[in-house]
Amino acid sequence: MQTSLIIESNGSGKDKLDALLREGYTVLSVTANHGKSYNDFLVILEKK
Repeated sequence: MQTSLIIESNGSGKDKLDALLREGYTVLSVTANHGKSYNDFLVILEKK
């Protein structure tokens, strides 16, 4: 199963990332997000 989330430059989304990692997800990729800020990142995770 895969899921994704955005980590914003202000740290928003980090709590969700931490929770997913605790649930057993692993990070597949991290990509700069072309949104409102160049400091945002798209994170794709997978759980087997």
